[in-house]
Amino acid sequence: MAARATIYDVAARAGVSIATVSRVLNEPAKVQESTRAAVLAVMRELGFVPRAEAVARARTRFRRVAVLVPFFTEPSFSQRLRGVSDALSAANHELVIYAVKSEAALEEYVDLVCAPDRVDGVILISLRLPGRSLDCLRKSGLPCVFIEAGVEGFDAVAVDNRQGGRMAAGWLLELGFRRVAFVGEHSSQPFAVNSTDERLQGFLEVFEEQGVAVDERLVHVAEYPKGAGFAHGDLEAELAAVIGDEPRPEAIFATSDLIAARLAKIANGMGLSVPRDLALLGFDDVDLAEYLGLSTISQALDESGRLAASMLLERIERPDSPPRTSIIGLEIVRRGSVPQALGQKGETKAEGGLK
Repeated sequence: MAARATIYDVAARAGVSIATVSRVLNEPAKVQESTRAAVLAVMRELGFVPRAEAVARARTRFRRVAVLVPFFTEPSFSQRLRGVSDALSAANHELVIYAVKSEAALEEYVDLVCAPDRVDGVILISLRLPGRSLDCLRKSGLPCVFIEAGVEGFDAVAVDNRQGGRMAAGWLLELGFRRVAFVGEHSSQPFAVNSTDERLQGFLEVFEEQGVAVDERLVHVAEYPKGAGFAHGDLEAELAAVIGDEPRPEAIFATSDLIAARLAKIANGMGLSVPRDLALLGFDDVDLAEYLGLSTISQALDESGRLAASMLLERIERPDSPPRTSIIGLEIVRRGSVPQALGQKGETKAEGGLK
């Protein structure tokens, strides 16, 4: 039986120091990309498993699954992770989370999880991978599932964001609203899935089909500073302008529940009542939405996480099965922030509307 490759073998074959190999394993951001790629290639060639991991995995029945996710402190990502965790823990799998903050970090994490015996599978949430990273995943043969961003050749849990925008517009028009604002979040990060554009496309399509004009001043898409909560002066002023410019919107479709909650706070500060003066419809159906009585479009966040984890477990057990895509069904959740009809706005306060 051939001896197991050691860190000394990897260093010698790659032509680097042992310290460099160690940094590739533990602090990949501190190693030049070309050197990191060369060391990882040698690890794969030699079948190298770090000693600490080999010992740990010999002592446990748990397999390890990596989850790569951007901005994981946001409620929608946290709830998807909750679903992933529920499914994996029930199957005795350990969850390792990598929070992606930059495109460089994303590439480093993909290199890391593709190293031999590092993890048994990976779930990527709302991420777009550069070609190099996709090639790395394909060559590694690592079982993968994408959530929200479908990629050819991989399993995926897809969300029809365009249809979500159509559902929002269709429902609000059906209730009698005509002056409707759209407020969404744009990300300048190239690695993040930009669902807002797709929701806006569907939203505008329905208004055009119904022959109802959308005032371009009521379409507001911006990058929301992370960690700023509700206290970002410039953004608050912009949103207040959307709400307060005459003639004021009758309703607003916000592309996340967090944005909708922010809008409710601003409206309240302007002396407006939701839904008496302004109807609010969110998107996601995070836990916060129920507490606030916020009408929203549910994309079954917990369930999408559980489904992705289940698909990954199946892929681990049957690696040669053809890739498949499951589409999450969207549903309008009716609560107190949107009245049953335009003429009934004053009758909804008892239904738990936002104040």
